[in-house]
Amino acid sequence: MSEEANGSARRPVQERAVRTQAAILDAAVQVLAEEGYAAATTVRVQERAGVSRGRLLHHFRSRNELLVAAVHHLAAARLDELLVEVDLPEEPGARIDAAIGAMWSSNGQPVYLASLELWLAARHDEGLREALLPTERRMGGILLEIQQRLFGPELSARPAFAPLMELLVTSMRGTAMTYAITGADPASEPNLALWRALAREQLLGG
Repeated sequence: MSEEANGSARRPVQERAVRTQAAILDAAVQVLAEEGYAAATTVRVQERAGVSRGRLLHHFRSRNELLVAAVHHLAAARLDELLVEVDLPEEPGARIDAAIGAMWSSNGQPVYLASLELWLAARHDEGLREALLPTERRMGGILLEIQQRLFGPELSARPAFAPLMELLVTSMRGTAMTYAITGADPASEPNLALWRALAREQLLGG
């Protein structure tokens, strides 16, 4: 059999493996967000994904590896989607308002709730904490890159940009935690106006 034929034969297998892995990652985030960390066992995830235990363990050797990979893979994908979904005007003030809105909307996704479950669980689980820290650092770099693209090269070159982003992310994450309890509409968040005003002041000087 030629190399071309071998490659053609392998392709469906590889595509099936990619689909299986994606189903497992999606299921893990759904279970974390909807049922919590304690319920997010490998058995529960495989049931939700509709795969065999052997298939799951082929892709992920442990529960922690699975859950950390799921949250960060889908968080990165969601951040990329923001760039497609949001309309980013050229005018600096309007660009800031749109970018802040996009940043806030990312905290209302199931992947945020799944991340929150992992962060809280890692306080008392050394193995999970060790698995989580390196990927959190990588996600920090990805997040900053997305923020730079949301705000554009001119605004993101301002000296205040990086510390402002850190402050906004921290504030938005803390605020988003309350929505897990209250069930309020994130679109009506009163801090949105404050975040936008702060960003305009820091990046435009007023």
